[in-house]
Amino acid sequence: MLRLGVRHAAAALLASTAAVLLCAQVAAAEAIELRLSVETPPGHARNLASERWAEAIERFSNGEISVRIFPSGQLYGSAGAIKALASGALDLSVQANSTLSSFEPNLSVVGLPMFFGATREQVREILDGPLGAELWGRLEKKGILVPGGHFEYAPNNTAYTTREIVRSYDDLRGLKLATPPSPLFVVMLRFMGAFPVATPRSETVLQLSQGQVDGLGMMTDLTISGGKLWDAGVRYAFRDVAGWGFYLPLVSRATWLRLSEAQRDSVRRAWKEAEAWAREYTAAELENGVETNLSHGIVNYSPTPGEQQRMRALLLAEQDVLVAQGRMDPEFVARVEARLAELK
Repeated sequence: MLRLGVRHAAAALLASTAAVLLCAQVAAAEAIELRLSVETPPGHARNLASERWAEAIERFSNGEISVRIFPSGQLYGSAGAIKALASGALDLSVQANSTLSSFEPNLSVVGLPMFFGATREQVREILDGPLGAELWGRLEKKGILVPGGHFEYAPNNTAYTTREIVRSYDDLRGLKLATPPSPLFVVMLRFMGAFPVATPRSETVLQLSQGQVDGLGMMTDLTISGGKLWDAGVRYAFRDVAGWGFYLPLVSRATWLRLSEAQRDSVRRAWKEAEAWAREYTAAELENGVETNLSHGIVNYSPTPGEQQRMRALLLAEQDVLVAQGRMDPEFVARVEARLAELK
């Protein structure tokens, strides 16, 4: 009887061990690794936000999801990442609205002339509300989900140049400027007299260093400081707060459908944590970025208030044309303009 009991105990122990191993194998088989692509280099605010998002996803999902980050365009450039998200070839990314606007033009709305001189708080009031949610919904119809809110990066400035000094809007005439691939930015710079060249972020350093362009158009101080673009020849800045730029977290709809509701909630909660950090970080980083650029020899110029007001008025008079040429929805733009007027 004793031997029988021992045998039964041993058999039970083996069965229990086998069950544990089976459960572990099933769990391992069910673990999901997601790929996140960004084209900016490590240390950039977008990369830092992505790293926090990835870490929080793993933490909130209790290890069910891990995220592998590919920086510096190792997998895709900006346009390629967006197409890959829509097709399901890529899982996650954090992208700038200017780049995304080639896919969904209305994401350039905060770059319209009505946003010249707008504050971070005004931009946030609009994008955190129903109008922002409507924008994110437009992306979802195209196969890309936004699992949370945006974070503002920095205000756009009209020009950063290598040899030609821009002291006023008149000095923009004829300058060849590499510009984010936003239809609106291309149209606006052309209207202002420049010659814009829609260029992916990953190609701007080469264009600058080889002298293919005179500078950059509709970029930010943080783009210059984060990319150390003084090494590529940038020497002068024409800073005029010509609208704003922001970043969005993105998930392929194909990936989203593979996740359980609990896993989706982990992704959303993780971004909320990363977003809060990014908003605080980039607001502080803007001041540091300007100082960093100055310390590396970049000379700042700005239009006089009167000159800037005149340019804003000229562009506002053409805003309907800019909206049409930028392939934006005029009815949506009108609602944003009405809301912005309420905030001023």
